[in-house]
Amino acid sequence: MTFDVATFTSLWLVTFLCCALLTTALSRTFAQVVAFRFWAVAFFLNAGSAACVFAHLTWHSNVLSVLAATLALQCRLLLWAGLRKLLGSRAPWRTGLALSLLFCALYAGMLAFHVPILWRAALLALFFLPYRIGTLYEVWRPRRGKLGPARSIATIGGVIACFNSTLPFLLALANRSHLSLLLGSPQTMSALYAFVFAGDLLLASGLLVLAFKLLSVERNMLATLDRSASAQLAASRTLRALQRRRDRLAHVYGQHDGITHPQPLSWNV
Repeated sequence: MTFDVATFTSLWLVTFLCCALLTTALSRTFAQVVAFRFWAVAFFLNAGSAACVFAHLTWHSNVLSVLAATLALQCRLLLWAGLRKLLGSRAPWRTGLALSLLFCALYAGMLAFHVPILWRAALLALFFLPYRIGTLYEVWRPRRGKLGPARSIATIGGVIACFNSTLPFLLALANRSHLSLLLGSPQTMSALYAFVFAGDLLLASGLLVLAFKLLSVERNMLATLDRSASAQLAASRTLRALQRRRDRLAHVYGQHDGITHPQPLSWNV
């Protein structure tokens, strides 16, 4: 098998389509975890972005480039929003959607007016990098303990993903923009593509493992609370039973003490 751009893009498409189907099934199984629904949509959008890149290899259209970049940005937005939901924080995804539309308009305008590649690369870094940094910050923020390997996997993927967000800009600075999926149309496979793919895959895997770890921690906490509540309830019932027994005994002994015994008659002489 030749690892050219088409093969790489097909692998990307199939992998994240499987991730989308998996998270869709998880969102139905664990309906209380809203993050799975966010991530399912994000993985579908990522697969759609890969499909647009794949189609761009045949039909060199600016519309496909704009769609690929916009869907990829929305995927990053929903990954970040889903993680915040998982950790119990507010996720302003509507504001992010508005920013995605703004990015779509700006990127389309740059392609239409043939703005230099360096400016396009700067626009990509400006919109993509904050979501990647936000995701990495939420993963590493010490609000939940005992996450162990789950946090480590997500952190490694987040660091790689942050670097990948600046990669088009760095390639444009180095005058190697032809190596970028979003900036050029490379004809051969590069190790950079494997690096980008590994970062997104590690981040997705780490987020899923993190979600299951948090579910396990919360279930253990609920089980501990349930056992504690059951023990307290049993102790309370025992105390009430003892109190009722004491009350009954006190009532019985009180009745016996209140009985008047007959007195002998005294005769006055």
